[in-house]
Amino acid sequence: MSVTNGRDLRIEIGALATDQDDADGYALPELDNNSVAIKSTILLATSCSLSVSGDMLESATKDDAGKWKSKVLSGLTATLTHSGLLSINNTAIQSHWDKLVAGTEFYWSFTTGAANSTIFSGKGIFTGMSIDAGDLQNSTLELPIEVTGPVQCVIVS
Repeated sequence: MSVTNGRDLRIEIGALATDQDDADGYALPELDNNSVAIKSTILLATSCSLSVSGDMLESATKDDAGKWKSKVLSGLTATLTHSGLLSINNTAIQSHWDKLVAGTEFYWSFTTGAANSTIFSGKGIFTGMSIDAGDLQNSTLELPIEVTGPVQCVIVS
Protein backbone atom coordinates (compact mmCIF):
# COMPACT_ATOMS: atom_id res chain seq x y z
CA MET A 1 0.00 0.00 0.00
CA SER A 2 1.26 3.43 -0.93
CA VAL A 3 0.72 6.20 1.62
CA THR A 4 0.80 9.88 0.66
CA ASN A 5 3.17 11.99 2.70
CA GLY A 6 1.25 14.93 4.22
CA ARG A 7 4.06 17.23 3.20
CA ASP A 8 3.11 16.62 -0.43
CA LEU A 9 -0.53 17.69 -0.14
CA ARG A 10 -1.48 21.22 -1.21
CA ILE A 11 -4.53 23.36 -1.85
CA GLU A 12 -4.61 24.87 -5.33
CA ILE A 13 -7.04 27.61 -6.24
CA GLY A 14 -8.23 28.72 -9.65
CA ALA A 15 -7.42 25.31 -11.11
CA LEU A 16 -10.43 25.22 -13.42
CA ALA A 17 -10.74 28.91 -14.25
CA THR A 18 -8.69 31.32 -16.34
CA ASP A 19 -8.29 33.99 -13.65
CA GLN A 20 -5.26 33.82 -11.40
CA ASP A 21 -3.96 34.96 -8.06
CA ASP A 22 -0.69 36.82 -7.77
CA ALA A 23 2.34 34.60 -7.25
CA ASP A 24 3.79 36.84 -4.54
CA GLY A 25 4.79 34.36 -1.85
CA TYR A 26 1.47 32.54 -1.52
CA ALA A 27 0.72 31.27 -4.97
CA LEU A 28 2.84 29.57 -7.58
CA PRO A 29 1.13 29.91 -10.96
CA GLU A 30 0.91 27.18 -13.55
CA LEU A 31 0.79 28.54 -17.10
CA ASP A 32 -1.06 27.22 -20.14
CA ASN A 33 0.48 27.12 -23.64
CA ASN A 34 -0.19 30.86 -24.08
CA SER A 35 1.58 31.77 -20.80
CA VAL A 36 -1.76 32.50 -19.13
CA ALA A 37 -1.90 31.49 -15.47
CA ILE A 38 -4.57 28.84 -14.91
CA LYS A 39 -4.07 27.77 -11.29
CA SER A 40 -1.99 28.51 -8.23
CA THR A 41 -0.76 26.51 -5.28
CA ILE A 42 -0.98 28.18 -1.88
CA LEU A 43 2.62 28.21 -0.65
CA LEU A 44 4.32 28.65 2.75
CA ALA A 45 1.83 26.10 4.10
CA THR A 46 2.43 24.35 7.40
CA SER A 47 -0.82 22.37 7.20
CA CYS A 48 -3.93 21.98 5.09
CA SER A 49 -7.04 19.87 5.46
CA LEU A 50 -10.33 18.93 3.85
CA SER A 51 -13.25 18.09 6.12
CA VAL A 52 -16.52 16.64 4.79
CA SER A 53 -19.47 16.04 7.09
CA GLY A 54 -23.03 14.83 6.66
CA ASP A 55 -26.22 16.31 8.02
CA MET A 56 -28.53 13.64 9.39
CA LEU A 57 -32.32 13.84 9.39
CA GLU A 58 -34.23 11.74 11.91
CA SER A 59 -36.67 9.46 10.13
CA ALA A 60 -38.06 7.44 13.03
CA THR A 61 -41.55 6.07 12.63
CA LYS A 62 -43.97 4.18 14.80
CA ASP A 63 -42.84 1.02 13.01
CA ASP A 64 -39.26 1.29 14.40
CA ALA A 65 -38.53 -1.15 17.20
CA GLY A 66 -36.91 -0.25 20.50
CA LYS A 67 -35.02 2.91 21.36
CA TRP A 68 -32.91 3.11 18.21
CA LYS A 69 -33.60 6.09 15.98
CA SER A 70 -33.63 5.81 12.20
CA LYS A 71 -31.73 8.47 10.29
CA VAL A 72 -31.02 9.34 6.68
CA LEU A 73 -28.32 11.51 5.16
CA SER A 74 -29.95 14.80 4.18
CA GLY A 75 -26.94 16.75 2.93
CA LEU A 76 -23.18 17.12 2.88
CA THR A 77 -20.95 20.09 3.69
CA ALA A 78 -17.22 20.54 3.28
CA THR A 79 -14.54 22.94 4.48
CA LEU A 80 -10.89 23.36 3.52
CA THR A 81 -8.43 24.95 5.91
CA HIS A 82 -4.96 26.25 5.28
CA SER A 83 -2.37 27.34 7.82
CA GLY A 84 0.93 28.76 6.78
CA LEU A 85 3.65 31.28 7.40
CA LEU A 86 2.82 34.92 6.77
CA SER A 87 4.98 36.54 4.12
CA ILE A 88 6.48 39.93 4.93
CA ASN A 89 5.29 41.08 1.50
CA ASN A 90 1.85 42.69 2.04
CA THR A 91 0.85 42.23 -1.59
CA ALA A 92 1.19 38.48 -1.19
CA ILE A 93 -2.29 38.07 0.25
CA GLN A 94 -4.01 40.95 -1.57
CA SER A 95 -5.85 38.75 -4.09
CA HIS A 96 -7.05 36.41 -1.32
CA TRP A 97 -8.23 39.42 0.70
CA ASP A 98 -10.07 40.81 -2.33
CA LYS A 99 -11.81 37.45 -2.87
CA LEU A 100 -12.77 37.29 0.82
CA VAL A 101 -14.23 40.82 0.95
CA ALA A 102 -16.10 40.40 -2.35
CA GLY A 103 -17.30 36.87 -1.56
CA THR A 104 -15.86 35.68 -4.86
CA GLU A 105 -16.34 32.00 -5.66
CA PHE A 106 -13.34 30.16 -7.11
CA TYR A 107 -12.30 26.65 -8.06
CA TRP A 108 -10.06 24.67 -5.72
CA SER A 109 -8.31 21.31 -5.71
CA PHE A 110 -6.71 19.23 -2.98
CA THR A 111 -3.65 17.76 -4.65
CA THR A 112 -0.07 16.58 -4.32
CA GLY A 113 0.88 19.15 -6.95
CA ALA A 114 2.32 16.61 -9.35
CA ALA A 115 0.82 16.23 -12.82
CA ASN A 116 -2.59 14.51 -12.72
CA SER A 117 -2.52 14.24 -8.93
CA THR A 118 -5.73 15.99 -7.89
CA ILE A 119 -7.54 13.98 -5.21
CA PHE A 120 -10.59 16.19 -4.58
CA SER A 121 -11.90 19.32 -6.30
CA GLY A 122 -14.80 21.76 -6.20
CA LYS A 123 -15.79 25.40 -5.80
CA GLY A 124 -15.68 27.54 -2.68
CA ILE A 125 -15.25 30.94 -1.07
CA PHE A 126 -12.88 32.24 1.58
CA THR A 127 -14.91 32.64 4.78
CA GLY A 128 -12.31 34.29 6.96
CA MET A 129 -8.69 35.13 7.56
CA SER A 130 -6.77 34.82 10.79
CA ILE A 131 -3.26 36.11 11.42
CA ASP A 132 -1.39 35.08 14.56
CA ALA A 133 1.71 37.04 15.51
CA GLY A 134 3.09 35.73 18.81
CA ASP A 135 6.16 37.30 20.37
CA LEU A 136 9.39 35.68 19.11
CA GLN A 137 7.41 33.29 16.88
CA ASN A 138 6.74 32.99 13.17
CA SER A 139 3.62 34.87 12.12
CA THR A 140 0.99 32.55 10.68
CA LEU A 141 -2.00 32.94 8.41
CA GLU A 142 -5.16 30.82 8.25
CA LEU A 143 -7.57 30.89 5.30
CA PRO A 144 -10.70 28.73 5.67
CA ILE A 145 -12.59 27.89 2.48
CA GLU A 146 -16.26 26.94 2.63
CA VAL A 147 -17.19 24.60 -0.21
CA THR A 148 -20.16 25.95 -2.18
CA GLY A 149 -21.14 22.90 -4.21
CA PRO A 150 -20.34 19.24 -4.65
CA VAL A 151 -16.89 17.84 -3.87
CA GLN A 152 -15.61 15.61 -6.62
CA CYS A 153 -13.31 12.70 -5.86
CA VAL A 154 -10.90 12.53 -8.77
CA ILE A 155 -9.52 9.09 -9.51
CA VAL A 156 -6.11 9.17 -11.12
CA SER A 157 -5.09 6.07 -13.04
